[in-house]
Amino acid sequence: MSKTICGYKIKSELVRDVKNKINILIVIFGLAMGAVGAKFGISMALGLTLFGLLGMAVLMDYERAIILLALYAFIDFGVRNVAGLARFGGIWDELFFLVLIGLFIYKVIRYKRASYKWTPLDLPIVFFVVIGIVLVCVNSPDLTIAIEGLRAVVQYILWYFLVVQLVDTTKGVTYITWTLTTIGGLMGLHGCYQYVTGAEMLGNWTDSAESITTRVYSIVGSPNILGSIFVLFIPIGLALITSDKNILRRIIAAGFTLAMCGGLLFTFSRGAWAAAAFGIAVYIFYKNKKILLPILLIGALGVILIPSISSRISYMLTDEYAIKASTGGRTFRWNEGINEWSEGNKAIGLGLGRFGGAVATNHELSPFYMDNYYLKTLVEMGYIGFIAYILLLICVIRWCSTAVIMEKNTQRKDLMMGLFAGVLGILFNNATENIFEVPMMVTYFWICIALIMVLKSERNNFVRG
Repeated sequence: MSKTICGYKIKSELVRDVKNKINILIVIFGLAMGAVGAKFGISMALGLTLFGLLGMAVLMDYERAIILLALYAFIDFGVRNVAGLARFGGIWDELFFLVLIGLFIYKVIRYKRASYKWTPLDLPIVFFVVIGIVLVCVNSPDLTIAIEGLRAVVQYILWYFLVVQLVDTTKGVTYITWTLTTIGGLMGLHGCYQYVTGAEMLGNWTDSAESITTRVYSIVGSPNILGSIFVLFIPIGLALITSDKNILRRIIAAGFTLAMCGGLLFTFSRGAWAAAAFGIAVYIFYKNKKILLPILLIGALGVILIPSISSRISYMLTDEYAIKASTGGRTFRWNEGINEWSEGNKAIGLGLGRFGGAVATNHELSPFYMDNYYLKTLVEMGYIGFIAYILLLICVIRWCSTAVIMEKNTQRKDLMMGLFAGVLGILFNNATENIFEVPMMVTYFWICIALIMVLKSERNNFVRG
């Protein structure tokens, strides 16, 4: 009895000691945030408090860090629009990248068995990055612009490595895919709300000959980019509907997916419509080939019967559209890009950051965005960089499709199919848009590819270095 009592007393003292230390830390943290609030404003104090709490959550489970990364769209919007945090708008994701590197080191130290996990896409990615560095070295009319252009092309691809290293389980992948679907669903609901309330368009997004008065854009500021988010996330939502065994969660996933479909419709982005149809068709092809044709017929019937869709698509077949496209639209931009490439050094291009992207327009080197990411890559990096990039994408398609085909577990297979279908939809969409000029979209794209490789590891263990 005395030992038990003694043990109880010792345990109570330890608990009391821990509680006292926690109380002291809370007081110190509160005083520190009060000082920050007094000096820099309450928004800065609240922001740092939030990040502190998130940091504590991440240290408790390092896979949660990638859930935070999946919240990229919301975090970026918040940082850029909250007074006191806007100064971090251009660098918060880079700081977070460094935090995740530190988290990986922490993981290796804490779990001695953990080490670097190799995947089949490591070398193709490294090869493309090396080609980019070589092109900067041999073709940089302005080194600062070239480095900035290289950063815009390769920086966000590197998220792939950190996602693979920090996510280890199907459970972790499921949490992340639910986060992505929830984000897409909320944006879809917001987009539907914008359409119903007739939100003002932020730019000249429609032709004067069309009767469209509203194109939704949610928090991303562009209907085409919002449409691209739905292209990537809708197949993931479909995967959650078919893979989750819980009826309530399946209903929620269906609700979010329908909201994304509604938001996609109201973006009136023809490129996103086509890309989403392609991605959904890929998912159905993998899931059940027998229903693919009926679904395609229903989709075609919808295009014909829904006036807002049919008129938007049929306008592309008019002479008026052809004239406008060739004098300042996509056709004109594509021709300008091909001319710039053919008149320069075709092997190494004009140089990174010098045509058709954010870097080029910011430095007044290009009057417009190139509405075709592949053509933009060809113009800037020549056929050497273009071939390296296409080889990387071929490797992505090969290894992701192999992972889907070889997987036997139904839940993992469905998640892989949804992720892969979304990835293919984005690759399709990039033929008519410059999606990868938006850091959020490149990040989400490579997160999805990394998650497929993580699920693949459930069947075939990674080679550990």
